[in-house]
Amino acid sequence: MGNRSGNWRFSAGLVPTLAVAALLPLLIGLGIWQLQRAEEKRELEEGFEAGSRSVFVDGSRLEASMTALPRFQQIELTGRFESDRQFLLDNMTDGGAAGYHVLTPFRVAGTTTRVIVDRGWIPKSFGTALLPDVKIDESERRISGRIMRLPRPGLELEVGGQTVPEWPRIVQFPVMDQLEAALELPLAERALLLDPAAEDGYLRNWEPVEFGPERHIGYAVQWFALAATVLVIYIVLNLRRKGNE
Repeated sequence: MGNRSGNWRFSAGLVPTLAVAALLPLLIGLGIWQLQRAEEKRELEEGFEAGSRSVFVDGSRLEASMTALPRFQQIELTGRFESDRQFLLDNMTDGGAAGYHVLTPFRVAGTTTRVIVDRGWIPKSFGTALLPDVKIDESERRISGRIMRLPRPGLELEVGGQTVPEWPRIVQFPVMDQLEAALELPLAERALLLDPAAEDGYLRNWEPVEFGPERHIGYAVQWFALAATVLVIYIVLNLRRKGNE
């Protein structure tokens, strides 16, 4: 295809034109996707900040509140931990070190429903079959934390080579229904991130996102810049001055 304007003539072959026509929407689409991810991260950060004011939830309103309240809302519950059946969420890292998140059922006063409480991160001991001791006092208490979803939906509730003891049980990114089936107890729809100041917890560097929206914006700029570079190269390589054919 060709186009003349003044002393210049634009002439590009069919194959490079089709290649650029296919590549540009892809690069631009990736840039737009990164901008959308940045907006999602920004909303999560704003939600985390907005949920800092604590709300007390009693047993009679537990299930409705755990469903209706926004993610990261700080709440307070009264009840007791159940130490005999806990989960160790595998493949959790902190600063590059491998470990577990300790998930403990909390029976809320006034209801038979339990809330899974993430008590924080503990390192994994390699070279031994022994699991960490995560027992906790079961006396009545008041706890606070932020409403959360489990880290991500998983495929299976598996014991990774674990035989004895049966509990605590190692799990690989389970969904709540799988934890409920393993406990044979009713569980609230969402879990709780135990407040960093609370006792009987482990390392709790709770953040709404692993990294902020700025990184996604940087990625978007790179994709848009790459799209612009491809377009400029395409034009320059196919734009010729008359007489220099």
